[in-house]
Amino acid sequence: MKNNTIIVVLMAAVSFFCSCDGMDSSYEEFIKDGPIVYIGKADSLKAFPGRHRVKLTWRMGNDPRGVKATIYWRDRTASEDIVLDRTQKTFEYIIDELEESTYVFEMVIYDAYGNSSLATEVTAEVYGETYESYLYPRSCYKYSGKQVYIDKTLGEWVVTLNAIRDDTMIDTEVVYVDKNGVEQTVSWSGMSQQTLVLKDYVEGNTVKYRSCFSPAEGAIDVFWTDYTYLAGGEGN
Repeated sequence: MKNNTIIVVLMAAVSFFCSCDGMDSSYEEFIKDGPIVYIGKADSLKAFPGRHRVKLTWRMGNDPRGVKATIYWRDRTASEDIVLDRTQKTFEYIIDELEESTYVFEMVIYDAYGNSSLATEVTAEVYGETYESYLYPRSCYKYSGKQVYIDKTLGEWVVTLNAIRDDTMIDTEVVYVDKNGVEQTVSWSGMSQQTLVLKDYVEGNTVKYRSCFSPAEGAIDVFWTDYTYLAGGEGN
């Protein structure tokens, strides 16, 4: 029994050392060209959407070795290179001529010897005509079926914008032609109902309005609806 135990221990020891030799052999294949050197990656990478474009911002942290950045998208089938000005702490870069879609951007930093950082990723939505086609102007209050009417209290021609809940609608402007034939613009960016006075308006003159949208916080472009024309109301 004792001899059997000794044999089992010896066999286990041989197996262990053989397996270690195999591990070392596999490891050597990965380090035969020297250890992989990584430099500091882009920090706080953010994306700000726009119309067929996107703005990326990032920080470099404390690693002074980075001299170039490469931004990849579409599974790395598209890319752009940027020379880094290391006198700056925060960088920004705009990629233009993008199709309307959702993108994953990867940023890799390189030093002067070609050593790279780990990739930093950010997802961004790029907007265009499809998004714009779903936008509608803010609705207007109707008095006796008219959107342009005389407010009896103010004694003025007015347009009243209804309250909204859509916080991407950031402004609405009403454009009209006054008694002197000059085009005037009044606007309201609040979300509550608001009456806009059309000072010096003459019944029957042109009145049109449109609304403006910012699709996301920090968006670098805004989107306006087409103008909707309103007929001049009659006094009540």
